[in-house]
Amino acid sequence: MARVQLHSEDWYRVSALCPRLRPQVDVALHDYRGKPWYVLTDKSSGRTFRVHADDFEILRRFDGQTRIDQIWNDIAWSHKRDLPPQDEFLELLSRLYEAGVVAVDAVPRAAQLAKGQTEKSREWIARFLKSPVSQKIALWNPSAVLETEAVTAFAHVVFGPIGFLLWAIAVIWGGFTALSYWTPLTANLGDRVLDPGNLLIMACVYPAVKLIHELGHALAVRRFGGTVTQVGVMFLVFVPMPYVDASQANAFRSHGARALVTAAGILAEFAIAGVAMILWAEADPGLWRAILFNTILLCTISTIFFNGNPLLRFDAYYVVSDLTRTPGLATRGQTLMGRIGKRLLGIDPGPDTETGGTLERVWLLFYAVASGIYRVVIVFSIAFGLADMLGMAGQILGVWVIIGGLIWPNLKSLRTLSTSPETLKRKWTVMQRTSAFIALFALVIAVIPLPLRTTVSAVIAPSPNAAVYARAEGFVEELSVTEGTVLAVGDPVMLLDREAMRTELEALEARQLATEARLRAAQDANEIPLVDAIQTELSAIADGLAQLQAQIAAINITAERAGEWMPALRPVALGMMVTRGQQLGWIIGPDDRRIVAQIPQASGLAVRSGITGARVMVSAGDVRQIDAQDVSVRSDASRVLPDPLLADRMGGPIMTDLESPDDQFYALNPAFNLVIEVPLEDLAIGRVVQLKLSHPPTSLFNRYWPRVVTAVGARFGPGA
Repeated sequence: MARVQLHSEDWYRVSALCPRLRPQVDVALHDYRGKPWYVLTDKSSGRTFRVHADDFEILRRFDGQTRIDQIWNDIAWSHKRDLPPQDEFLELLSRLYEAGVVAVDAVPRAAQLAKGQTEKSREWIARFLKSPVSQKIALWNPSAVLETEAVTAFAHVVFGPIGFLLWAIAVIWGGFTALSYWTPLTANLGDRVLDPGNLLIMACVYPAVKLIHELGHALAVRRFGGTVTQVGVMFLVFVPMPYVDASQANAFRSHGARALVTAAGILAEFAIAGVAMILWAEADPGLWRAILFNTILLCTISTIFFNGNPLLRFDAYYVVSDLTRTPGLATRGQTLMGRIGKRLLGIDPGPDTETGGTLERVWLLFYAVASGIYRVVIVFSIAFGLADMLGMAGQILGVWVIIGGLIWPNLKSLRTLSTSPETLKRKWTVMQRTSAFIALFALVIAVIPLPLRTTVSAVIAPSPNAAVYARAEGFVEELSVTEGTVLAVGDPVMLLDREAMRTELEALEARQLATEARLRAAQDANEIPLVDAIQTELSAIADGLAQLQAQIAAINITAERAGEWMPALRPVALGMMVTRGQQLGWIIGPDDRRIVAQIPQASGLAVRSGITGARVMVSAGDVRQIDAQDVSVRSDASRVLPDPLLADRMGGPIMTDLESPDDQFYALNPAFNLVIEVPLEDLAIGRVVQLKLSHPPTSLFNRYWPRVVTAVGARFGPGA
């Protein structure tokens, strides 16, 4: 069993200090999973600090008169709790002092106060340098308005049974309306949202939505007796929006109350979305309907990805923290990851201040990893979006966002770690292990080949050999088949109206007889040039008669192969006009099915490296192997679909251009067309399956680096 070092080498530096709690700090008792915790709130800054009950027993001894060494000795002789090691004691004192909860001088020094005020006045510069596209400006104190009897009574109504009932009606009614109008609501969504006129409407609607969002927070705070002391404007990617400081909710003892205050904004946006959806369904096309559409979009999609996403430190994060009774979710998770990293590098991680059990630690680590990945995605999405929208200025701001949001914080953490006494004590061990981890990382990324697969949605389509085309034109007089009719060779399919062609045939025959009479007269008159001309005319008439007779014979359309009848995408009905060459349908035999798909250009490198095999995943328990030689991929990217059944308007997985002609569908983006000719007689035409292609193994670097270069070059390159 490892021995705990009770004494600290740095104890003499602080033993004579007399710490005390600052007068502006409020103390609230909270219960987390049956364990008491104390939450300290700095009323001047709104910052909160959470300490365990055992640590608070130490904290309550900070009266400004008792020395630190006397406090530690009193704990040792009282035997009321385990004596904390001096390093752990100093760690607690340091964290409390940095949080502004504890002061160590009985009388503040003027120089220190002036320095603190100067640093505070310069905080906005640091915030601007860190994130120029996200700034916060405080405006006024609304407590005089919010604490009136009328506003307080209104808050109790909104967050009472009546408010909940109205909220539920709006959300449920709006949800059912959205399902009823799902197709017109989501049709061509990407083009509609990115239209410049729509973006302008969205920029105007967003601040109004956020105003109601923040009002929800303020009313929720008043509902539980708190107060809001700050209202301001926050700029998120240069879009202004209001904000309120609802940090006083941290002092509420009830977890449910704190969660409701935090969730109030999200609940307000869902209610707005429900009402807007109801109004949108009844509105006529125009500006008002566009405003409602953007309101729905902002209150649902943006809420889910930002405020409603617990992986970012917005509303949902604090809701999850309160409901799971896991305060400091992100900070504690990052601390645990830091401890693991230090142990791997051979650095002493110091005292373990985490109080959670094994399951809670796993949950904290999982959250830290997931939130870190999502943060990277969001930062790069914002940077790429700025580069796309603002040109050269957007490129500069995008690089700034990446540096301030990812690179600079990590460099600061690495600098702090590399200059810490624990690291310097074991610097050679740290250097050796760091080099080993870098070498291992490079080996895994750039050297070791890993399996490479591409998964796309595919459709079972009829083979072109099974298509039936009209060889004549006319109105459909008889139709002998319906979908699913089983045909044998020679069975009737349909009969076209032959009256028009019979009339044309009789006219040609009469013309032939008259021409033959003219030929005999010319021969009798021995007019050689005229005879040659009339014979040429007779030859043309004979050809026309032969073609017309063939068309008359083709009017009776019969099955030339055995199989099941499937009508064309535009089915032929009785009385319809059929033109020569028009597709009438398919006669599907056992071997007349094929798999068609489109592979995105992002998988172009994988496709060009070769295909070693394929699997068709029909269902969870039905996976079929396909030989690589049966797979055919076009080497050029095209927007033309290999089969119309792939189009979304035909039930397929590929989004198509709404301006495509009726007889040809064009995908929104170019892709590689794939066709697999394999017998799949038990699968219905039009069924969507998953197709997994196997490629030669390759390293992660070769797989993803070209994509990174392409994405960055397209937005930050010289021609961007």
